[in-house]
Amino acid sequence: MKIVLRCLLMAAALCVSAGSLLAAPTAEQREELVAAANAVKKAGELYTAGKFKDSGEAIKDAQARIEKLAETDDKALISQLKTLHGRLTRAHALLELEGITLPELKPVEAAAKPAPTTKPGEKPAAGAAGEVSFTKQVAPILVSRCGNCHVRQMRGEFSMANYNNLLKGSKAGKVIFPNDPAGSALIEQIESKSMPPNGSGIPDGELTTLKKWIQEGAKFDGPDMSVELTSLAGGATPTAAPMLQVTQATGKETSSFARDVAPVLAENCTGCHGNMNPRNNFSLTTFERLLRTGDNGPVIAPSKAADSLLIKKLKGTGPGARMPFQRDPLSDQVIARIEKWIEEGAKFDGNDAQAAIQLIADLYKAKHQTHEELKDDRTKLADANWRLAMADFAAERAETKDLYVIGNVGTNEITDISTTGQALVPRIAELFKAPADEPLVKGRMTLFVFARTYDYSEIGMMVEKREIPANSRGHFRYTVIDAYGAFPVPRADYGVEGVLAQQIGGCYVASLGQGTVPTWFAEGCGRVAASRLADDSRIRSWSDAIPQVVASMSKPDDFQTNSLDADSTGVAAYSFVSFLMKDASKFQKLMGELRAGKDFNQSFATAYGGSPAQAAAAWARKPTVPKPIKRAAKS
Repeated sequence: MKIVLRCLLMAAALCVSAGSLLAAPTAEQREELVAAANAVKKAGELYTAGKFKDSGEAIKDAQARIEKLAETDDKALISQLKTLHGRLTRAHALLELEGITLPELKPVEAAAKPAPTTKPGEKPAAGAAGEVSFTKQVAPILVSRCGNCHVRQMRGEFSMANYNNLLKGSKAGKVIFPNDPAGSALIEQIESKSMPPNGSGIPDGELTTLKKWIQEGAKFDGPDMSVELTSLAGGATPTAAPMLQVTQATGKETSSFARDVAPVLAENCTGCHGNMNPRNNFSLTTFERLLRTGDNGPVIAPSKAADSLLIKKLKGTGPGARMPFQRDPLSDQVIARIEKWIEEGAKFDGNDAQAAIQLIADLYKAKHQTHEELKDDRTKLADANWRLAMADFAAERAETKDLYVIGNVGTNEITDISTTGQALVPRIAELFKAPADEPLVKGRMTLFVFARTYDYSEIGMMVEKREIPANSRGHFRYTVIDAYGAFPVPRADYGVEGVLAQQIGGCYVASLGQGTVPTWFAEGCGRVAASRLADDSRIRSWSDAIPQVVASMSKPDDFQTNSLDADSTGVAAYSFVSFLMKDASKFQKLMGELRAGKDFNQSFATAYGGSPAQAAAAWARKPTVPKPIKRAAKS
């Protein structure tokens, strides 16, 4: 981790050295840019030496210099500053994990935009001869390329239904700055191929027209700026045809998209038909995109496999080359399974039609594997995730019946943690009335144990693609494909037993109900397990915090709707689950329904006669404050 951080911070200095610094317009700016880079480098060296406070002061120095330099409209300088800014963002996350408070990091943007040629509320002058016409040239392009999402609808809270709306922009700000095409978000989104969402951009001639129109002042040459763009464009229609509707499988089909089709498409087709510049404007990274139309029209005709372009391309009887492109043809048996799926209506048997097709295939596989098969896959995945997060550190490992423990805290400690964790498994099973003759978590659970808090942060950044909150002392995740807990070695004021009970108990509950158990409920159950099986200051602090957390909520079910921060959600859920467990028969009925694979909300209604939100309203009138069990000190 130290090596990774040092490399990142050193890279920040190198990225503004030598020739790149020559892009700064003045000698004074070049000198200040070098000083900022050196401050970042110094921060890295101090961090590596464990001098976190001094490292924070160096970051503050660099941040102040960068913010001062950012008071410019010079785009070349802003581009260089953004590179340094990214390193500062990473440094903030790591230093905050060490308890260092830093000033808010402001975004780096150009300070000013060229002033528009018209005053606010004033109608722009009509275009002169030779200038681009909004009504005749621009409106047809916008309706054709953006009509489905932003003319007829208001996707992303941005409407270009008429000229007024277009110039007003989105909730995030203006998308067009007259006389400044390079600084206009509309042009940036098109040039980066972020929009339109097919990833193919628009023809160069149309892009040139839009840029020239903005450069000329983004003028309006029609009779009324509030008239619909569709009428200005003469009723032009978007080039993309409407996609087929997702039809959910009934369970009576003999074919399965998740089993028979998704793995084949993920392995053989997404290389050419992925998210970035898909061939023939056709992406099949999700089920929804599979139903859309590409340049050659729709690829699937539900219930008509012989008429489906997908089958023709796979058999080599359709236009152009046989698919997969420049690869061995699929076997007759594989194609027959896809044909059967189309003949039965091309129905969807996954949970989310917008999820990646690879994920749909992986989920199906994991759900239908045996315990041993899934355990082997999760062990391989755990080793791969460790290498991803902790490339500079060798790992110690220990295995038990229910746990795979991997970490960088030494062989003895890893062994002790695995022994302690395994001893907790039957006690957690007893608490939640789990069958004693079955694995607590199918496929076994992984525990990642880190020597330092900044090591722990790496699993968030590298594996989960998020920043772990600075006050986190560990977390668990269950995705069917994977099941793991992660935590830094506990500090002196709390013990490992409570952390393990929380993560093992929470992960077990999350594994029930076919993936429908909400995170807040699993977290609440995990904290209850910790409070029943361990005793330390961290657990006691949850009870102490309940009155304050409840007082801060605007609605009783705020913790169920992602309206609170993660720790407050956990505290409220801990109290709420303790409230539910007061009626042991109802709680065990709920757990029984979930173990049977039933939906969480339906199971909750069966057990408690109402919704979680309704139960929260009763709980909030007198929140339960659990008293952690006091355990006798070990001799």
